[in-house]
Amino acid sequence: MSRLTSWFAGPKANAVDLKAELATERGDLEQAMRATNLIINDDIDGAETELRKGNSTYHDLGTALVFFMKAILGFEKENISKAADLLAKCETRAWDDLKRAQKRAAAGHAAGEIYPPGTEYELVVTQTQLMSAVLGVLNESVIEAMKSFLKLRRAYITLDAIITKENEYFKKQRARKGSSSAAVASARASTEDKKVFSATQTPLPTSLNSTAPALQDIDVEMANPIDAFIHSGVNMCMGILMLMMSLMPPAFARVLSIVGFRGDREAGIRMLWRSVAHPNANGAFAGIMLLNFYHSMLGLIDIQPHEADFDESAEPYGIPQQKVADLLSTMRERYPQSRMWLIEEAKGLAGRRDLPAGIAELEGGTPSKMKQVTAINQFTLALFSMSAHDWPRMRKYFLHCVEVNTWSAALYYYMAGAASLELYRDAVARGDAAEASTEKKTAEKYLRKSGETTTKKKFMARQLPFETFVQRKVQKWEARSKELGLDLVDAVAVSPAVEMMFAWSGPKWMATSEFEKAEECLAWSRLTAPADKLEKLKDRDELGVRAVSLASILRGANRLDEARALLQEEVLSHDKNLFKGGHKEDYVVPAAIHEVAAIAWAQCGQPPSDLDAAQTEAYQKEKVKECEDNLEKARLWEAYVLDARMGMRIQCGLATLAWYRKKKGWAA
Repeated sequence: MSRLTSWFAGPKANAVDLKAELATERGDLEQAMRATNLIINDDIDGAETELRKGNSTYHDLGTALVFFMKAILGFEKENISKAADLLAKCETRAWDDLKRAQKRAAAGHAAGEIYPPGTEYELVVTQTQLMSAVLGVLNESVIEAMKSFLKLRRAYITLDAIITKENEYFKKQRARKGSSSAAVASARASTEDKKVFSATQTPLPTSLNSTAPALQDIDVEMANPIDAFIHSGVNMCMGILMLMMSLMPPAFARVLSIVGFRGDREAGIRMLWRSVAHPNANGAFAGIMLLNFYHSMLGLIDIQPHEADFDESAEPYGIPQQKVADLLSTMRERYPQSRMWLIEEAKGLAGRRDLPAGIAELEGGTPSKMKQVTAINQFTLALFSMSAHDWPRMRKYFLHCVEVNTWSAALYYYMAGAASLELYRDAVARGDAAEASTEKKTAEKYLRKSGETTTKKKFMARQLPFETFVQRKVQKWEARSKELGLDLVDAVAVSPAVEMMFAWSGPKWMATSEFEKAEECLAWSRLTAPADKLEKLKDRDELGVRAVSLASILRGANRLDEARALLQEEVLSHDKNLFKGGHKEDYVVPAAIHEVAAIAWAQCGQPPSDLDAAQTEAYQKEKVKECEDNLEKARLWEAYVLDARMGMRIQCGLATLAWYRKKKGWAA
């Protein structure tokens, strides 16, 4: 009898159980997201403690994210390995939960209201694949990197399928409720195709051309936490994919083409702004990505929209200052303990050519609990101090980097040695023999140490570019010191510090006084070699390094004609083979070509005042063509030591020109 009663009562009891299960899952998501927010709020220990209180896929994702953040912020092999292991386990669990959710849907129960049952776990799978792909690229193996690109492709296909379902839902909502009550949904559901992968390999995305909301506006009201998680997460993930693929330098772009990748910067930026509108962990990571894009990536780029032409269409190519300031304010309000926002604020100050304020910002506030964030803080301080020509600070903070980060001790020691070299030259110039002797020994110690401590760390089976650069520099000086009978530091010619300012786009942060100091540091009178050996340091290679370094300073100070003439005289009028082979600097010629492109772009933005409208347009077209021709020439240059760094500048410059032609209505 009891069995029969149980049999008849079964469906009702099962329904109750399923509802309870759904409520538990929503609770797990909300609790895991609150814990994940602690990571962003600089309380990674608190996040781990809270995540251990739960046992769900969402908690596993949060725990994996803890180690992923440590891995990408610090590049430490132990954290990369731990994160990869946790992500693999989380992905497996998410697949199991996905199947269970789909079976549960057959009984008429779903966790969300907009998306097909199990979509929330599809998103978790996608997020684990994306993070695993990033870790694979950080791996030293080309094979692992290629596997990562395939993971990116699978993640993209899943994301696009979710977006398609989302659009179908909003179309039905519009048809049922009318356009006036679903205006935002209409904006969200634009169906204009944007080609991201090659047509033969991958389906076209269906929703990458919609309008981003204002920062403080939720683009679609979602009361259900599962739906909000999916919507913000899909936009965050797809946005990052589209943006990063659009920024790949030529060498990596060729690799990506094997699996059909092609980015879309405009679409990526729109989707990230859409995700940021949601005050959850997905929105926070979208915000981190946007701020890093504007302050760090575009911070390296010379060819950006001119201020007079800046409008909403320019946002993927230049920095929308007010919008970024509002974003930063919002993030600081949501996560007041996070030092990441303070670092971004300091970068913004430096970008507005106020290095002293940026340095003061980074030296103030409460230290981060995460050593990886501390490492970023100290490295940024060191770079700012270098561009401010504050040699003691520069040395201090690069040596701090050795203590808190294992990314590249060789580079850190090299930079400390470069700072010490400037202090040595300063002491010689003012006749302080005792100080000169001390700083000379210190400079030699750190420069030699940089050449001896290159790591075995590789990126896609290649030695880190700056370590290759540093190693070759020190070897050049050692060979020259033996040849000329000089001490190592006296065999150094062009200021390594100012050369590094060029490499790290330091002139973009400088004001007038810093430009003047940089020019002084490049004077041949600063060299400490005896007069009879001084001329032997001025070979064509060194003249080229000085020309590129000085031209970037002159361009920053808007002395464009001087910069162009210098590059022509010292680099472009000579055989390119004079800058190749042995210890020579093979980056000089492509860098000089890029500088000429940047000069032409700067001139485009300030045409002669005595031209009429037609003449002005003709002048600007001429300068745009000159800029583009030089960028293409640099893009097609053979491999050289800084090609990845220069490649990003070139790719972004070409993208800016494409935007500018479109804005002006000019045919390409």
